[in-house]
Amino acid sequence: GGQLRHMSSYQGHATVTDATPPLLVTYGVVVNGGILVNSSGLRFGNEDVGYSEFSSAVLAQGPGVIEVFGIETAEACAATRLEQVIAEGQVHTHASLEALAADRGLPLDALRMTIQEVSRVACSTGVDAFGRAGLHEMSPPFSSIAVQAALFHTQGGLRVDDRARVMRAGGTEPVPGLFSAGGAAAGFSGDSVEGYLSGNGLLSAAVFGRWAGEEGARHFMSRSRL
Repeated sequence: GGQLRHMSSYQGHATVTDATPPLLVTYGVVVNGGILVNSSGLRFGNEDVGYSEFSSAVLAQGPGVIEVFGIETAEACAATRLEQVIAEGQVHTHASLEALAADRGLPLDALRMTIQEVSRVACSTGVDAFGRAGLHEMSPPFSSIAVQAALFHTQGGLRVDDRARVMRAGGTEPVPGLFSAGGAAAGFSGDSVEGYLSGNGLLSAAVFGRWAGEEGARHFMSRSRL
């Protein structure tokens, strides 16, 4: 049989709506200045590390994680997947911080401290305590989305060589006539969620898919000449 590799690896996503059915919230909200707070009204990490890596931090918070952003961020995300989330009523708009805290059940003092710190760092063009740069000053009206982390795709699979041939379990030789690519093959993400980068799955599918096709054709032609 074939050898398996990176079976603990997966692609996560840090911002999927906490609703039924869940909807993907474009990570452009974070890239354009959005933040995530837990049920205590506090941020809990650098959201900008990426949607897959940050998903484990969101999961660790338990229920009650809220994505918060201002009008500048909302405008920057126009004509994206955010529009569907808005259409489904999952984006709440708040005229004040007090209204946001009341609507989402967040402690006002802690939330105010969080927003003030984000705005302070944004105005100083510096880096916050979590190592995030490029924060935006936040002022009303605010928008918020109740979010949760989700697992999108596993990244493990059959170990292949540089010709997309599946390697034999416990050995260094390929299984004759067996090729793998895309989701069936071990990806490039390593052993954990932190290794995933956007496009890894498509890269594996496109590159190894071509190699598998080419090698499969050569294998078939060689056998047909026997």
